[in-house]
Amino acid sequence: MAERLFRDHVTHRLREKAASGHCPEALWTQIEEAGLTMALVPENAGGFGVPPAEALGLLRIAGAHGLPLPLAETLIANAVLATANMALPGGRLTIAEGEALRLEQRGKRVHASGHLTLVPFARWANRIVTIAVLDGTDHVLSLPVKVLSVAPAQDLAGMPRDDIKLDHTLAETDAVPLPRPMGGMRRLGALIRSLATAGAMETILEMSIQYANDRVQFGRPIGKFQAIQHNLATMAGETAASRTAAEMAVGSYDTPAFALTVAAAKARAGEAAEKVGALAHQIHGAIGYTQEHALHHFTKRIWGWRDDFGTELDWTRELGRAALSSPHDTFWHFITDSAAKGAPA
Repeated sequence: MAERLFRDHVTHRLREKAASGHCPEALWTQIEEAGLTMALVPENAGGFGVPPAEALGLLRIAGAHGLPLPLAETLIANAVLATANMALPGGRLTIAEGEALRLEQRGKRVHASGHLTLVPFARWANRIVTIAVLDGTDHVLSLPVKVLSVAPAQDLAGMPRDDIKLDHTLAETDAVPLPRPMGGMRRLGALIRSLATAGAMETILEMSIQYANDRVQFGRPIGKFQAIQHNLATMAGETAASRTAAEMAVGSYDTPAFALTVAAAKARAGEAAEKVGALAHQIHGAIGYTQEHALHHFTKRIWGWRDDFGTELDWTRELGRAALSSPHDTFWHFITDSAAKGAPA
């Protein structure tokens, strides 16, 4: 259903308009009506209770179509709100890393202050959902965008990446302690970016193969040249490895192993994005850089997503710290055992 919806409606023109600042409201209405934003919410909380492996698979499909809307962010935000037994407000939601926020208890209400940086789709969203710490306990915050100070900015693909200044006393229902730690919002953000990157790279690979078969040089398609074949093989390997890593992270969602698998997935996706994007533009030549060609919508996205919710350097450091603090005798045992049983990162 999602594949059909995005194939029919996420066009080059729609991505162009979104990159110029026009939010595709009509498409969002269709996405909500299809129930895609509630897939990860349990049935007892009003959602559909789709298994994570299937629900989160929507994000790879969205990435493959370059969807210029916060479906990934809304899907995760609703799941986090449901975990904290908070109301699901509907509409477009987004997520942000809240570690830098300062929380202060004022009677029965919580006062939040500080900055949220590079928040995806903030000015197109109704609420920002984040996780911050108060008295040593993780709290979920549901922040209404209309009362916040928003400084508009954008990423490489022209999508909103806004900075937020916050100095606001929240309603009692908008700041709720989590029943169990979730490791902050960065891990969940890294997961959705890993999935979207894998999907976008699959589309970039398909476009590159098609162009290599269609473009004729010296009397034959350029795909017949060994150098081009080598580049396509490299792209295919990088794309497959990234998708596998992302699917491993999805498979460990909400388990102790998630801390390590999501770190590996985000690091692998970021490394692959650099290579796949560069090789795709080499194969396409000058036409791949033109505004009229669709390639740049996908390469700009994967390059921008490398920095969202931690770079590959950040996540490889997490993996390194986990390996150095591991109780296992050898690095091999750390790799094989931590994936099955989980280890703190």
